[in-house]
Amino acid sequence: MPIISIMKERFWSLLGKSLSDPELVDLLHRLGMDVEEITSESFRVEYNPNRPDYSSSVGIARAARGLLGIEVGLPRYRLAPPKTYLKVDPNVKDVRPYIVAAIVRGVRLDSEKLEELIVMQEDLHWVLGRDRKKVAIGLHNLDVLKPPFRYIAAEGDEYSFIPIGGWRKMTLNEILKSHEKGLKYGHLLRGKLRYPLILDSRGEVLSFPPIINSTLTELSSETRNIFIDITGLDLDALNKTLNILTTALHDMGGRVEQVKIVYPDKVLVTPNYKVKKWRVKIEYINSLLGLSLTPLEVSKALRKMRHGVEIDGRTVIITPPPYRVDIMHPVDFAEDVAMGIGYDFLEPKQPQVLTYGRYHLTTRVEELVREIMIGLGYTEVMNFTLTNLIDEFERMMVEQSPHVRLLNPVSSDYSILRTWIIPSLMKTLSLNKGSQYPQRIFEVGDIVEPDSTVPERAVRKTRLACISCHADASYSEVKSVCEEILRNLSIQEWEFKPYDQLPFLEGRAAKIIVNSRDIGILGEIHPQVLENWGITLPAAAIELYIHEILQLFI
Repeated sequence: MPIISIMKERFWSLLGKSLSDPELVDLLHRLGMDVEEITSESFRVEYNPNRPDYSSSVGIARAARGLLGIEVGLPRYRLAPPKTYLKVDPNVKDVRPYIVAAIVRGVRLDSEKLEELIVMQEDLHWVLGRDRKKVAIGLHNLDVLKPPFRYIAAEGDEYSFIPIGGWRKMTLNEILKSHEKGLKYGHLLRGKLRYPLILDSRGEVLSFPPIINSTLTELSSETRNIFIDITGLDLDALNKTLNILTTALHDMGGRVEQVKIVYPDKVLVTPNYKVKKWRVKIEYINSLLGLSLTPLEVSKALRKMRHGVEIDGRTVIITPPPYRVDIMHPVDFAEDVAMGIGYDFLEPKQPQVLTYGRYHLTTRVEELVREIMIGLGYTEVMNFTLTNLIDEFERMMVEQSPHVRLLNPVSSDYSILRTWIIPSLMKTLSLNKGSQYPQRIFEVGDIVEPDSTVPERAVRKTRLACISCHADASYSEVKSVCEEILRNLSIQEWEFKPYDQLPFLEGRAAKIIVNSRDIGILGEIHPQVLENWGITLPAAAIELYIHEILQLFI
């Protein structure tokens, strides 16, 4: 959850009044924020990511003024018509296809406001931008630039500029290979033949999105006019981010000016503060809140939340402000009504229907299996679902099966999601070679398999795996363990069919079949596999497919 620190004097000037600490805490709680710390000079609050307009002190103060009744209703924002344009190169569609822009004039940035703006930018990168992948923001000193602007796709050594934090000109390739931001965000452009770049009419580089801006356009306390560029993969998210930024800068005293964005197939003018009007029935709001509010009471509460409201009989016509990008459904207005009248006004009620919770069938079976294995003398272990290709396939001497690979793994040890559990247990044995034998361990855990038929493109399945490792470990031992597990799961009939495949020893392994369904495998681990893991004693293992076993009971 994002956290923002605000100086009290700054907040009082925006709010138009001072508050005691208890009053401040109450106000922030009514706005849906958690107070982390209050000192004599400042306070820190945690806000919900669904309210990115709270990413600045002006955004919080704007909402607080409404809740306190100081300034209610829809804020008015004036947009000056565009005086310049930004032309988009057709080639950027294959790199980073969308861009929006704005100009804000007359902003007086002292050190406090500048720091606030930078923190806001980074919070929006995280909340709306998915750490710059979806949205990346550039803030520039307009006075050192010469419009109009161009958004192009450039080759890695075609342009060079001094990046923020640098002291010499660097090509795009050099930035990706050696600059701190290039190393951190370079994966967002991996595999691209060209890179996105923003230039002014003289060919001066403003920004290399989503990596870093040029030091030429770096903001300072002397900056009065700001050029904003926002690039990304989702045009709607870009427009929402621009609306939040420009309305905040407007409330800091700036004048917002539109920019014409000339795409190869269309022309946009941004920012655009036109918003959808919503018609919400009073009965719908009352049914959700359990109240009997009149249209006037609903209107008053919504106006305190800074919405524009018109009453049409038993319906309210609501115009949300352009920075309220969290509004997605009429239920959001019911929540705002609750906040506007105060949660203390709502009377808690006992649910009319009495229900009792119980464990899911999968959980009940998992707990039963754990009890069985502990009763058989096995010790439970827990391993990561993340693993790597070497442990999962190479050391087990099996061919790679379809698996889920991590796009940006933080370590080569954890680059894929596991597809079976026995390799995890083998790794546990290899890390405990110095411990006393016999070693009998088990794990009830998840594996993940690709599945194109579901929206997530992967499915999670529960399995049980166990390994017995000692001088006399054998197929007969794990076969008897498997039969005991099946009997305790109330499975009456099963059969074992030969399974002459690695990682098991030929002739000493089997598939477990119930009602013509494969529910697992068992056998003695091949000596070469044991050697790959550095294990010197024989081992025998079972892997039961709990997911498939559950289908027998449904």
